[in-house]
Amino acid sequence: MDSIRLKDIIVYGYYGASDPERQVGQRLLMDLELDVDLSEAAASDALVDTVSYEEIYVAAQQLAGGTRCRLLEHLAQRVIDGLLQHFPRLAGVEVSLRKMNLPFPNTCREVEVRLRRERRA
Repeated sequence: MDSIRLKDIIVYGYYGASDPERQVGQRLLMDLELDVDLSEAAASDALVDTVSYEEIYVAAQQLAGGTRCRLLEHLAQRVIDGLLQHFPRLAGVEVSLRKMNLPFPNTCREVEVRLRRERRA
């Protein structure tokens, strides 16, 4: 399957298991991998034959930005569900969310959650 990837999308919202994390808010980095048949667009050179990655970017920002949730897993699923609902050409979506400001003493640079879902027939 062909794919389109959007990397290092910065989203800001109120994410985290602890109350202080959800009160202050923080930035996450989001990557998207979109499974989509690109053969028509490759042949035609026409935007109408593919998905607009600008529209995907805007939708992902709206779905993830400003959101309050405890778990990155929940946020990733919300983004996947929204993209699959709004973009019928997508056969599947993978969302990776990276959290850099961890709420515990660490020597770990970031934590990443990755979810992949396929469109149900």
